[in-house]
Amino acid sequence: MKTILTTIATAVLGVLMTTATLADDHAAPRTSALEVYFCSFAEGKDMQDLEKVAAGWDEWADDNFTETYTAYILSPALVHGADFPYDSLWLGVAENHETMGTSMDDWAAKGGQWQKKFDAVSTCGSHALMTSIEAKPYDKLGEAGYVQISACQFKTDMNFAELTAADKQWNAWMDENAMPGGIYRWIPGVGAPRPDKTDYYTVYLAESLGDRGRAHDMMMAGGFQVWNSLYGSLAECDNPRVWSAQPAGGAVAEMSVADSK
Repeated sequence: MKTILTTIATAVLGVLMTTATLADDHAAPRTSALEVYFCSFAEGKDMQDLEKVAAGWDEWADDNFTETYTAYILSPALVHGADFPYDSLWLGVAENHETMGTSMDDWAAKGGQWQKKFDAVSTCGSHALMTSIEAKPYDKLGEAGYVQISACQFKTDMNFAELTAADKQWNAWMDENAMPGGIYRWIPGVGAPRPDKTDYYTVYLAESLGDRGRAHDMMMAGGFQVWNSLYGSLAECDNPRVWSAQPAGGAVAEMSVADSK
């Protein structure tokens, strides 16, 4: 199912992503490794067919992946078809790039038959790796939800140090105003298009479209002013897209007795 993978993105979901929270003001933000497949259905196939294959892969992964790996299937909710001509995205999440690589090795060595099953319902012409940085923890990772994604470029002389400082202030504003959702930064890596100038993707995760709408209303009522004061001089971001994210399953590596204590 890794190749069946359908993006970028469960991100929201629940994407995506199993990064963690800052331990304290001095700790570096937790990160995770992502892989994204951009996919289109085979003739006569649809999401129901893909989910059926993913359910079987989920059971297979438990016995064949040696590292923890979680996957989501993203489908377009608020997306312009001319910009993103894909039926689905497969978003895989691992603790780091070493464990992601090990999962990819496992798939290459043992997943041939499942690859054929995925290919029969959905073909994926592009495959890329990214790094996810947790900016504001999302407490429903692993569950279905919505992922809102914007591509961003730093302005001259700006970098992730300034972005992290701004995130700390924005997180405080979200907490003070009880704004729902979490925020992650996805940094493009291997497999990104050569002409792409994106420095990072801003990824907002929400449990429902209602929560996303409530956050948008809060932005319109004063949040955008605060946001622009913090981020306006840092980067320029394009119009966001929203994807629905559904957990596809994966594998949880067995812990040793020492690890469980």
